Amino acid sequence: MLLKAVILDVDGTLADTADVKRAAFNQAFAEFGLDWVWGRAIFAQIIANALAGSEVEFFTLLRHPEAFQQMECAGKIRHICARQQEIYRDLLEAGAAPLRPGISRLLSELVTSQVKLAICSTCPREHFEILLFNRFGLEFIDGLEYVTSAEELDRPTALESYRLLVKKLDLAPSEIIAIDDSAKGVAAAAGLGMSVLAVPGFYTRNDKFPGAMLVLSDLGHPAAPFAVMAGSLRGVSHIALNDLRTLHDRARVQTANAA
Repeated sequence: MLLKAVILDVDGTLADTADVKRAAFNQAFAEFGLDWVWGRAIFAQIIANALAGSEVEFFTLLRHPEAFQQMECAGKIRHICARQQEIYRDLLEAGAAPLRPGISRLLSELVTSQVKLAICSTCPREHFEILLFNRFGLEFIDGLEYVTSAEELDRPTALESYRLLVKKLDLAPSEIIAIDDSAKGVAAAAGLGMSVLAVPGFYTRNDKFPGAMLVLSDLGHPAAPFAVMAGSLRGVSHIALNDLRTLHDRARVQTANAA
């Protein structure tokens, strides 16, 4: 079965955005007179357990339950989140989250091929549009036909986002490869029947990826090869479209043999 589409997750996959988000939260807390400072250990716990958009609510209930009701009734949590989004957007526009190694190269190859390019996100659409606009410009953004974002989702989960995107693509999941950095995202895509390539980042490097056909440090460059973290891939230093086709064919054969 031919590879007909490649889906890329956004946060952590297109770019390592987590620390940029964390910095935006910390600035928003300071502006609202809170002495909260999220270090990496705290933020790792938050993003592992909270849905996108509910990070402050989760943290308040976990660490400051006595203050939650008052903050919620006063609209303070909502205002903090809105301000964090403004700060985060400004940081993205300033280039604070460059694309991860190999992403730009693969995107450039995909847009000139017959394989459909899709973007899967649980964040607001403007966030990943800024990431891609900084590198590719407006024409590229306008040409993105297959996209999911927070605005379309009843629940901002990887499963719901991938499910909606498969519907938009109008393809069988077995005709698609997904590239994702998190265990949740990999499990969601694999559970729908896609082949999945995992590229964990700083906050997901200790995740387990049982649904992934291959786990790489990143997509690599010819002069800066990726590291293989799980699985087998020989004679390749960076992932190009033909490598994705090979991986997809291998995964389909393995699935047929297991049936």
